[in-house]
Amino acid sequence: MKPNFALSLSFEGLRLMHRTGGGWALVGEVALDDADLNGALARLRAAALRLEPNGMATKLLLPDAQIRYLALDGTGTEEEDVRAALDGATPYALADLVYDYSKGGGRTYVAAVARETLKEAEAFASEHGFNPVSFVAVPDPFAFVGEPYFGPASSVGDQDVTRDDEPVVVIGRAAVDPKAIETETRPPRASSGSAPETEEPAEVAQGP
Repeated sequence: MKPNFALSLSFEGLRLMHRTGGGWALVGEVALDDADLNGALARLRAAALRLEPNGMATKLLLPDAQIRYLALDGTGTEEEDVRAALDGATPYALADLVYDYSKGGGRTYVAAVARETLKEAEAFASEHGFNPVSFVAVPDPFAFVGEPYFGPASSVGDQDVTRDDEPVVVIGRAAVDPKAIETETRPPRASSGSAPETEEPAEVAQGP
């Protein structure tokens, strides 16, 4: 399974990107303090399904503030060296961490995140219908070689998720506008002095 979307999570908001031939296209953004957060996320998902009517498979981009990066000298590093470096480097026990490491430029680069962070991210994305399938990050320059990969989402089961070599890079905007979807799904405004034809306003479809 190859993710066709990437959902970036941060403390300010969310950004959804769509995989294209040359990179990733921005579908839309939603601020966490949006007065209608659920509706905004539903419209974002609806926009995504216009691009991929057969469904979404989304990798979650975790916020850097939740990831511990380390750089170890040398490239002869073994996994036990990585574990030793992580031991005590975070507030979590090693058993409560998921980590990845890569090598380049004479150094070994490590990225680690708490398992509870993965669970919270997956729960949020699933609740809003984005079908999360894996966890990754977009590191700062020289913090990691390639895309840190923290494994598949629990909902994937035994399916294999294809890992990307390079982090997500946005190269433009997708050919769909969540705001246009909002306009199309908004109930018609009644004429002056007349009552609306429907008893209840239409609702924006919510994701599963």
